Amino acid sequence: MIPSRNICELARNLISWRQAPIRGRKAGRKMHISYKPLWHTLIERNMRKEDLRLTAGLTTNMIANMRKGKHISMETLTKICETLDCDISDVIQLEHEEKCTDSTGNN
Repeated sequence: MIPSRNICELARNLISWRQAPIRGRKAGRKMHISYKPLWHTLIERNMRKEDLRLTAGLTTNMIANMRKGKHISMETLTKICETLDCDISDVIQLEHEEKCTDSTGNN
C-alpha cells in the first residue's frame, strides 16, 4: 500500500504535468488529412478518378469520401498506392485544419 503522503505528491506531479505547455505543436491546432497529392498524382499520370476507382477496385463511396476530405481506411490507401505504384506521400499529406477547408483546395 502506498502511504497517503506519496499519493498526494503523485497527484501534485500529475496536475503540474497536465498543466505543462504542449511542446512540439501549437495547442489547439488540429491536423487534417488532405488528398491533394492524390489528385496531383492522377493529373500527372493522365488518369481520372473513375480510372483509379476501377483499377484499384474502389467503391464510388470511397472516392466521394476522399473528394469530401473524409477519412478512408489504411487498406484503401494501400490499394491506391499499390495500383499507382507510389508512396503514401503521393496520395495524402497532413495539413493544419485551419489551413484546409476541403481536399480539393476550395475555400
